[in-house]
Amino acid sequence: MARAGLRFYIRENFPISLITKWIRTPKIFDILRLRWNLFRYMREGFKRSKIRSKTFVLILLVLASSILFFATEKKAESGKSPSENSEPLKLDNHSPEEIPLSKEIFYMKDSSKSLPANEITGGEYDSAFRRNTNRIPNFGYDSSPYWLHFKIEVEEPLSEERFLKIEYPHLDKIDLYWKDTLGREGEFHTGDSLPFKERPINDRFFVFPLPLEDKSIVEVYFKVQSEGSLTVPTYLITRTKLEESSKISLLLNGIFFGALGVMVFYNFFLFLGIREKAYLYYTIVVFAFTLFAVLGSGYGFWLLLPDAPKFLAYLFVIVAAVALIFLGLFSAEYLQTKTVHPRLHIALQVVIALWVVYLLSATFVPLRILLPISAILPIFEILLLVVISILRVFQNDRRAKIFLAAWVLGLIGTIIFSLNRLGVYDSEPVASGALKFGLLSNVILLSLGLVDRINAFRKEKEEYKERADQLLELSLLDPLTGVANRRFFDQELDREWNRSVRTERPLSLLMIDVDYFKAFNDTYGHLKGDEVLERVAQSLKECLNRSSDMISRYGGEEFGVILPDTPVEGAIVVALNMLQTVEDMNILHEKSPFSRVTVSIGVSSNLDREIHSPEELLGIADKNLYDAKSFGRNHIRH
Repeated sequence: MARAGLRFYIRENFPISLITKWIRTPKIFDILRLRWNLFRYMREGFKRSKIRSKTFVLILLVLASSILFFATEKKAESGKSPSENSEPLKLDNHSPEEIPLSKEIFYMKDSSKSLPANEITGGEYDSAFRRNTNRIPNFGYDSSPYWLHFKIEVEEPLSEERFLKIEYPHLDKIDLYWKDTLGREGEFHTGDSLPFKERPINDRFFVFPLPLEDKSIVEVYFKVQSEGSLTVPTYLITRTKLEESSKISLLLNGIFFGALGVMVFYNFFLFLGIREKAYLYYTIVVFAFTLFAVLGSGYGFWLLLPDAPKFLAYLFVIVAAVALIFLGLFSAEYLQTKTVHPRLHIALQVVIALWVVYLLSATFVPLRILLPISAILPIFEILLLVVISILRVFQNDRRAKIFLAAWVLGLIGTIIFSLNRLGVYDSEPVASGALKFGLLSNVILLSLGLVDRINAFRKEKEEYKERADQLLELSLLDPLTGVANRRFFDQELDREWNRSVRTERPLSLLMIDVDYFKAFNDTYGHLKGDEVLERVAQSLKECLNRSSDMISRYGGEEFGVILPDTPVEGAIVVALNMLQTVEDMNILHEKSPFSRVTVSIGVSSNLDREIHSPEELLGIADKNLYDAKSFGRNHIRH
């Protein structure tokens, strides 16, 4: 029988070992060389502050491919010690209350998925078992069954009952068999694909009683199988320690879930007050993250739906997809990717579309395919968000700084968690803790960012209200045209200039002149000229869609328009609209080469060039207006 086990071991492992040894070294060096060159290119790009979207997308793909490469290369390391002559774990009354089992465990992969349990527990395949050399047995995403084996030697009758605990709640099937030298034996069959009542001990993890009271040698074989990550953190623990750790864990997780729940209601009430899509999206994100954390910790199965294992398995991937779909929507809204970085916005929309496809496929695609994707795709999305936020930080966007700080922590936690699930990193407690810390810090920081946004809106609203009150109180309206007069224009230009300098936001200015207006007055009379000025002023005013934009009569047939938070490109769009609107009025003007009333417009912006005062901004707009008139009128110059 030992020969059968040896043949099985050679068939399962020897060819793979040869192939791996043959291809591994050049592949690693080629990829590492490529990554180092790209890292140097990225670093030089940062130093010059000339960051391009294509470069960052390339870096994003390389980083993600690095994770995929090592995820596919990394497997549970193994020695070649057969378990048939292994030394048992010594256990007495002086042993620690909780003992992690790592090198005491031997394992074997059952690729055929059909090896009889009685032959394995009978020792016929002991020579095919390999010693685990990781801190925690972790086989990544592998749907094949794995058999694990260890021995315990009880050197004296124990004063306290001990249990075997597998501290990972997402193993689909666990078949455990034990026997001792006193002739006793037993077995347990459980897993998160079975109702919770099948567990021998009520706990969010898998806990099994073992006969460790009397002096004997106990031999344990257990088979684990899962469509998700196959992580098997195994411990021997006393009843007292088990109850104590369960209470502490429940308390800490309760605080964690409670904090997330508070953030859900907090952001929801912010949405009710502000009525902006970003707040609704983020409320859904935090709620989905909270539910994901509850399900991921095992409490969902234990306390919420103990009789619905299949539903909970699919709910887990659905919640993850919903969270990351709305995370993408929220980020696009919060970082204004559509207007600021159109190409990266398209990349973000592609990631969102992939999550939508993932969500729709969750009803018919097997979990063994869905779960690895749910570990890899979030890294792509969060790396993309970090790239976008870095670009926004270089544009002096204060909100992006908060977003970047939040997602750097979130990215670290997500990568550690994903690498653990893929079998690359073997510490389950650290991975879960890193994800929770990254998630909670992310939620808190982004919520603070949203509050900062509310405060900014409130401050701007108060400023606009104050401006409107001043306009009403001081009667700063031009009586002929009904728009603001020169005095109000000068006040507003100073105020908006100071705000632009304080917030590092753009400020644009339009100077507008009615073409051939003196000839119009001479031909049609001053009353008709006044009527044209009024109509032109109102049509220009209708081209402004924001309450912060302001038009005034600067003098004679000249108008000034102040456009806060508007770069030169946006100001040109507004100017073109005004030019076309006036021309479309079709006011007859026989002395004009265009046979109708038209305007010329000069544009200036404080971020378009080095401008140090509002007077300089006004002077540039006035000069550009002069150039537009010199060019033939009915034109825009900037």
